Amino acid sequence: MTADPLQHVASGVPHPRVSTVADSPDDLVRTVRVGRQAIFDANRQVSSFQLLFRAREGISGMLAGEQATSQVIASTFGTFGLDVISDGRPVFINFTRAFLTGVIPLPVEPENVIVEVVDQQVADHELMLGLDELRAAGYRIAVGNYRGEPARSGLLEVADFVGIDVMAVPSLHLVGLVGAVRAAGATLLATNIEDEPTFAHCESLGFELFQGTHLGKPAVVERRTLSPSQLICVRLLNELGDPDLSMNRIEQMVGSDPGLTLRMLRTANSATSGAKHEVTSLRQAMVLVGPRKLRSWVVLTLLEGAATKNRSDDLWNVLARAQTCQRLATHTPEMAFTVGLLSGAAELLGTDVTTVADGSGIGAEARTALIEGGGEAGRALTAVLAHERQDVDGIERTGLAAFDVSRAYLESLSASISLVHDLTGE
Repeated sequence: MTADPLQHVASGVPHPRVSTVADSPDDLVRTVRVGRQAIFDANRQVSSFQLLFRAREGISGMLAGEQATSQVIASTFGTFGLDVISDGRPVFINFTRAFLTGVIPLPVEPENVIVEVVDQQVADHELMLGLDELRAAGYRIAVGNYRGEPARSGLLEVADFVGIDVMAVPSLHLVGLVGAVRAAGATLLATNIEDEPTFAHCESLGFELFQGTHLGKPAVVERRTLSPSQLICVRLLNELGDPDLSMNRIEQMVGSDPGLTLRMLRTANSATSGAKHEVTSLRQAMVLVGPRKLRSWVVLTLLEGAATKNRSDDLWNVLARAQTCQRLATHTPEMAFTVGLLSGAAELLGTDVTTVADGSGIGAEARTALIEGGGEAGRALTAVLAHERQDVDGIERTGLAAFDVSRAYLESLSASISLVHDLTGE
């Protein structure tokens, strides 16, 4: 077998790997690449995807596993969004023990997410309780690289999918494994299929899902994204431990960081997919996600190890724009604040606002404000952008007075610098 550079060293139910590449260690903007490999049904149609990751150089052991898992979750759901990664199909994701046992809450909804238990996990009482709770919450469970080990046999009781590396198991033993899994009622997944005879043999044995280089090699999706600030994440995590923390304070802290804001909007948009109400502001997104899931995201960001050190100038410039929009839009201040942040995020990423709107998943009204300058929030943003260009005529064309916009901007700039310095300790 020729090893693919992204392929995991062990086979089994898809074991996620992600490669996150920063433009430089302290960059606010970085490039994220996530590998995925398709899983096929008996008709050779794609039924789901395997996510692939690899830990960074110099990181090993338990830390590597935690960071790799954090990277694949944060990148899949925070940077790309599940719809981009999955094309509407289920995605197998490897979660470490802290997630499986509930020490760190899963920050993603059960829909189209299959929780994988890899062969390094010890199937003890604590793990089994955690898996029972996940199933009760609606998550499906996959057992990866199953070889019939007595210590892991109990996992068949909670397994919806069981993956078997057909190249690593002797033929006589494979028949017995298939029988045991079928008796437990789990869906059989054959992994590491390298040629047509192996595929045909697995099909004859009763496997229902198939994965391997013979059917499809890994592909990579790539996107530039904003890294949240480590300092702001640490401060936010500390304050989220306060049960009396106000929503205003949470919004203030999250809104001070464009990277966290984009992740929050994408997370909320994913959670409300198909719902009647569209996400149009950061405040609305935080209410939908809730403090508990927000805490999970902050933990993930810190475990991910990709958060930047600090870039205060970039942060307070973007925040000043957003707060000015908020001051000028008296009827839709929350939406105006959000589109101001997204406008600044687009500049930091070096991309157009349409791409950022697509990535954040904001609703139609906020999207129109951001891209076309429509509505009160869009008018405020247009005026602020004109003010930043020192285009007085451009401000006047919005119907707002240049003096009012300038005053609002100066007040916002002062407040933004003070807030960022307070949060970062600089």
